[in-house]
Amino acid sequence: MKKFYSLLAVLLLAGWLAACGNQEGANEEQKTVDPKTEQTADSRFPVTLTDAANQEVTIEEKPEKIVSLIPSNTEILYAVGAGDEVVAVSEHDQYPEEVKDKEQVAGLELNIEKILSLEPDLVLSHASAGDRWDSGLQQLKDSGIPVLIVKDAQNFDEVYETIEFIGKATGRTEDAATVAEDMRSKLDDIKEKAAGIKEEDKKSVFLEISPAPEIYAVGQNTFMDQMLETIHANNAVEEEGWPMMNEEAIMEINPDVIIVNYTYVENPVQQVLDRKGWQDITAVKEEQVFMVDEALTSRPGPRIVEGVEALAKSVYPEIFDK
Repeated sequence: MKKFYSLLAVLLLAGWLAACGNQEGANEEQKTVDPKTEQTADSRFPVTLTDAANQEVTIEEKPEKIVSLIPSNTEILYAVGAGDEVVAVSEHDQYPEEVKDKEQVAGLELNIEKILSLEPDLVLSHASAGDRWDSGLQQLKDSGIPVLIVKDAQNFDEVYETIEFIGKATGRTEDAATVAEDMRSKLDDIKEKAAGIKEEDKKSVFLEISPAPEIYAVGQNTFMDQMLETIHANNAVEEEGWPMMNEEAIMEINPDVIIVNYTYVENPVQQVLDRKGWQDITAVKEEQVFMVDEALTSRPGPRIVEGVEALAKSVYPEIFDK
């Protein structure tokens, strides 16, 4: 019997030691897994990206100081969680509120001296700037600063691509994917509501992007035209691009709704309602003139879906403003 208990004790001790060994092995395995996961996250850098100017740009390490030269880039940076790294913006940036405390280094010209003094790890420019900043951007490149030209997105898919592009440049790949997916989901909800609008109930919309005396409007095959199509509204303007319209032509097309898409004049909606000779236009007669902030509809960034929703609520409040 003593031998039996001795043997039992030995077996129990062996089992306990084995268990401890397994636990230590598990802990050791955990120790090897965690650093590996961290290394995977850090291994995104260096990263090489081809920008809108078809230039390959290598970013050696995750940027800690970023200069954004256009509002849409800034809004994307904040949306993907890189707002704390933004050290300078353009003079046109207003969103989010924090950008008002940032250095302003871009307008018609770039303040190259100020940008260099900030010692940024990354400068985000934009294709919409054309070639007006070329010489300044070249100075930054010659100083060894990575400069990325971000695509001027002309449709929703390109906006998503732009967000993911900036996400890769800043080490925020997963956050960027989440932002893009959330936008897709919200846009799908808008499309689902709009799908119930019958062809005969579609409204014609005149989108005015600058006021009298030189009235410019949104024409066919533009991003904002695509927004109207998304909410099942008809663009009242048949010309392509951004045509200048004379008042007689606008009276003739007689839109159901007029959207003023600018905020730099006082009481823009009332100015349209008070225009001489416009009293017989359906939109004016029925007071279907609304203002939608151009920052929501013209900046190809994370708030563009909010712009579509604002248009939808103005054109079809009975469907979308619930």
